[in-house]
Amino acid sequence: MEKREFFTDFFVFCCIMEMIPNKKKAGCCMPFYQRLLGHTWMILRHKFWVFYFCVIAGIPWQGLIHDLSKFSPVEFLEGVRYYNGKISPIRISKEKHNGFSMAWIHHHGRNLHHYEAWFDNFDHGPVARDMTYKYAVEMVCDCLGAGKAYGRSAFSLQAEYYGWWKRRLANGCGMSDHMKDFMEEVLSRLAKTNSLRILRPKSLRDIYERNVGKYHREDTLFI
Repeated sequence: MEKREFFTDFFVFCCIMEMIPNKKKAGCCMPFYQRLLGHTWMILRHKFWVFYFCVIAGIPWQGLIHDLSKFSPVEFLEGVRYYNGKISPIRISKEKHNGFSMAWIHHHGRNLHHYEAWFDNFDHGPVARDMTYKYAVEMVCDCLGAGKAYGRSAFSLQAEYYGWWKRRLANGCGMSDHMKDFMEEVLSRLAKTNSLRILRPKSLRDIYERNVGKYHREDTLFI
């Protein structure tokens, strides 16, 4: 979409939102301009922390381009509408619309660090596929970056493992078994050591090879 079309759509959206009384807005009770600024800052804060972790992990380019689709109209406008500063706007949209979020449909289809993008054979499954190395590592950095952005001072490596990851597994996780093993080892070792040394390229490559790569030695995508 051209920039001119984006700004036209954005202007129309702003006008409509400002004409709706606060009590009828689908997001929280905060004024529109606060949600606009808050959501923009949340994206930038999340991107900063993901980039920080990606640099440690040896994939700075992945960190630099991480989640750029969040600035597209379909994702950004929904994010502003449901922003409350505490949980993801996508989660709020799903709670309000029977599990549906157009922003999420758009987002995970364009960002391969989400395991939901690695499903195939929908007519006969679907089947979860293993993620290639750089996207698997970016997924780890995304999890840590989200914890930093939303958890702020409450963030800890232990909370990411015993809280977020264990809760995700308990509620059902569609990752391939190999990817679950990869995430389990990375996050558990981060929590146990309380050190980011596990994020260094050599450690991550060894963990990936042990849990995922060894099953794809014939496939150059996984090297």
